[in-house]
Amino acid sequence: MGSSSDSVSSSSSSSSSDSSTKDKDEDSSSSSSSSSSSSSSSSSSSSSSSSSSSSNPTTTAATPKPILVDQETQMTPKPPTPPPKPPTPPPPPKVPTPKPETTTLVPPTPTPVPPTPPPPPKTPTPAPRTPTPPPKIPTPPVSYAAMMPTEPETLVSPSRSKFTLESLPIVENVPSWEVPVSMKVKGRDRWSGKVTFWLASLSASASLANIWKFPYLVNKYGGFPFLVPYALALFLIGMPLLTLELTIGQMFQGGAVEAFGNLDPRLRGVGLATVIGGFIIALYNVVVLGWTGLYFINSFDGSNALPWENGKTDDFFDNYILKNSTIADSTMVVSGRVLLAAFVSWLIIFICVFRSLRSIGAVVKVCFPLPFFVLIGLTVRGVFLDGAVDGFKEYLIQWNATVLHESTDIWSDATSQVLYTLSVCVGVMTSYASFNPRSQNIALDKNVIGLFDLIVSLLGGAVVYLVLGHKSNSCTMDSLTSCEEVFQSYGTQLIFKVYADALSTIAVSTLWSALFYGSIFLLTLGTVFSLIEGFCTVIRDSWVASSLELGRSTIACYVCMAGFLLGIPFTFDCGSSWLEILDHYIRTWVLFYLGLLQCVAVGWIYKMDRQMRRVGKASVYTYNIGCFLAVLVPSIVALVLTSNGHTTFKSCIIAFGLAAAILIGSLVSAYILMDKDRVRKTKRNSFWTLIGWHGADNLRKMINSTPTNRWAPNSFNSEFDAFLSPVRVSVFFGLCVKYIIPGCLLVLLCANMHDTSFGAGVYTTGQLSLGYAVFGFVVFFTVLLFTYPRILSNPAEAEDEIEPGLLGRLDWMFTARLDKPYVFIGN
Repeated sequence: MGSSSDSVSSSSSSSSSDSSTKDKDEDSSSSSSSSSSSSSSSSSSSSSSSSSSSSNPTTTAATPKPILVDQETQMTPKPPTPPPKPPTPPPPPKVPTPKPETTTLVPPTPTPVPPTPPPPPKTPTPAPRTPTPPPKIPTPPVSYAAMMPTEPETLVSPSRSKFTLESLPIVENVPSWEVPVSMKVKGRDRWSGKVTFWLASLSASASLANIWKFPYLVNKYGGFPFLVPYALALFLIGMPLLTLELTIGQMFQGGAVEAFGNLDPRLRGVGLATVIGGFIIALYNVVVLGWTGLYFINSFDGSNALPWENGKTDDFFDNYILKNSTIADSTMVVSGRVLLAAFVSWLIIFICVFRSLRSIGAVVKVCFPLPFFVLIGLTVRGVFLDGAVDGFKEYLIQWNATVLHESTDIWSDATSQVLYTLSVCVGVMTSYASFNPRSQNIALDKNVIGLFDLIVSLLGGAVVYLVLGHKSNSCTMDSLTSCEEVFQSYGTQLIFKVYADALSTIAVSTLWSALFYGSIFLLTLGTVFSLIEGFCTVIRDSWVASSLELGRSTIACYVCMAGFLLGIPFTFDCGSSWLEILDHYIRTWVLFYLGLLQCVAVGWIYKMDRQMRRVGKASVYTYNIGCFLAVLVPSIVALVLTSNGHTTFKSCIIAFGLAAAILIGSLVSAYILMDKDRVRKTKRNSFWTLIGWHGADNLRKMINSTPTNRWAPNSFNSEFDAFLSPVRVSVFFGLCVKYIIPGCLLVLLCANMHDTSFGAGVYTTGQLSLGYAVFGFVVFFTVLLFTYPRILSNPAEAEDEIEPGLLGRLDWMFTARLDKPYVFIGN
């Protein structure tokens, strides 16, 4: 028995000695080594005496075995208890423990005093603690705004080289106004490729307006001078708005309502107003689509001559197609041909959109490429016509710079033409971009769309004016007055009367007529079904479609049926007059208002909480309200001082001086009202925090960052690189979104409201009230949903808060308070 005890003691001493030797080698300290040896000797003697005093072999076997202590994690089990009195249970099974690099064998002690742990290699070890599992804490509702990157340093995750929304977690049991649609809807449709997306976007943007409106405006304002405001409006207003819509659609993976709602729930009304405006445009454009289809069909009447030849163009369009009449003389007669053509057009639109991207992706491969190449062919054919040079001179080779400062009309028409032909502010581009992967390069997309849209406009104008020059050249001296009016025609009169008559003078007129009106039909069709798809996307993304289990085909069917019924008034004998009124107010009032709201949403509201955290609410409110008044008040003053509809030098000086005074005063006041404690804690540039475009910069981070390059804004190198690169968005995007576009659109909107020249002597105030009503309808929706954002929220997610019954639900919907506080309204 003694030998057994000696072997145990010897083993313990040997192990302790080895451990001490290792500690000595690691620490290179004699004091630590001697302390360890002393402790080992004491432990060995104690163990030996305990073994010799016992004569029962069971007691010897019950001695606990040495325990491994992991010095890396500094975690040790509870100290062993003294050996119990006999009889003793069998020894516990040995638990395998992974051997760390440095371990120490600590023998058990018979006393209840816990053994002293060996000292760590370099630093003293705290008293051993038994690790306990952390208590299970229920996960609180996660706010989406908290998951979005708020600072540049949060853009890099441990496993990815840049921030991407795919890395965000799927959040459950969170109100719908806090979770983006991409986190609630899985398996979203995708375009078959980038080229398909480009063709779809170009089908939406290139429309009849490129053919009938652009050349008329060029000629109206003296040819080439119109291209100056048009180019400025395209690059300073149109392209930034296009970038904005593509970015939020692709970033939040939803239609216009969900995209703007993820910026802030109270901005869902902006998204809804855009698709409503787009749906109204589709209503009257379908009627134009029907007219074009009738001209295309009548180009193949079985003879070698067109049915409107020999001066019959007015009779063919006014009587055969429209049964045209003024609103005052209207007998409310429906044109059966137009009604049937509209029905067939809606049927074709349904076929295009009933399977969403699957059907649209196939149609767009025809709707844009074929008309584009036909326009090129018509341009080449027109160059060789007699008198084509005269037409081209009327089109571009003119210069009358006085129109640039005589009135705001040229700037208003150029801006409305840009917005209309790019299909921005109508919900289409946001919807189409939501079907892109988030990694797609938006900067390249917007450059392609804008460039080809401009080319189509220039081609359309060339096609029209080359043929009109030929028509003017063939006029006789007796009809000189009518020849001079050839270049002054516009709208439906230009395409369906003057140009139709000009086509009849060309050899093989039936072929060229069919090609031209077939191209117009396809371009208009692409625009209309894109507008309808944008409207359908908003419905599919809503909780209503999910709760009712409405599929793509069902939604498309209901939308097309409603569109056909609501468009019937445009098939009356006075329908063309209502169309002209509605088109004017949509272009000059509604689009300007919606573009203004979109820029306010991204430039002034999105990321406003970041500004308030750094400089305080009072400072931010003072500056923002001051900037708004600095544009609105001078605009009103300048319009009051106008003379006969023309701006004067005096009115401009007064307006600019007043604007500068208000802006400087608001900036100084905001600086005085800054919260100095917040500024000192954040250590940020307080001036840039106040005036910067933080929301637009956040969108630029997503656009410009690549998997191999983390891009950060507002440094010389990054901004210089973005300025030179065609696949990145420069700092001018933020400048335009926050300052240039809202200021310009607000001034133009005020000028158009002040202008009463439209319809003077043609339409009464009561007849023009249709345009006022549509504009008021759009404004009403944006204000209503800004005040009561729960109207579009899912009530099923807040059943505990809603009182039973219809009145309880209505009370919940029309409660302005949100569960999530939004600092910009002071909740």
